[in-house]
Amino acid sequence: MINIISLLMLTILSYSSLYAEEESRSISTKTAVIFNILCAKCHEGECSGRLSFKNTHTAADSHITRYSEDANITENEIGEFFTLLNYMKTDCAMLMPKNNTDPKRDLSRFALNSNKGYFIPLGNLEAGRYLLGFTPEEHVSFRLEVMSKHFEPFLDQSVCRHQKEYLFSFTVDKRVPVFLRIRSRTPLHLSALELKKI
Repeated sequence: MINIISLLMLTILSYSSLYAEEESRSISTKTAVIFNILCAKCHEGECSGRLSFKNTHTAADSHITRYSEDANITENEIGEFFTLLNYMKTDCAMLMPKNNTDPKRDLSRFALNSNKGYFIPLGNLEAGRYLLGFTPEEHVSFRLEVMSKHFEPFLDQSVCRHQKEYLFSFTVDKRVPVFLRIRSRTPLHLSALELKKI
């Protein structure tokens, strides 16, 4: 009986993993960045493991355009927002497409058009302590969060514009996909990012 239950659980987890991979192929980095910076701050609290929504574009077009800070959202991208929202609500997790860009070398792909936010994948990190550092071009105040795919917070810090050094340490307790989210009220340009295990 235990073997049957174990097999069933393994099948469910494998299907969930394949579903997430398939869904991530249908969304762009641009849409995922906008959603995970601007939309997730409200919608991540609504995850229930059971809710899902159909693509009722006409009801949501103006809402998405208003909150996404981008007037050039296409019809396809609106569909991507629904995919991201459904995934967040049903799997209680964030979805990010896989791409071949090294986020530590090309940070612009992971920034809002306004440069008032970043959502940067840091990779599947092993358990341990890490040191994160970056170089901003402007001295502005911002909020920095390091979190797992399932919203587990590893670091949540408000950073003052007078700060001299931009080094932050955090601890991961198990292997998990980890993301860096930065929100600022004024444009912030990051030219370099370093992450190392200490």
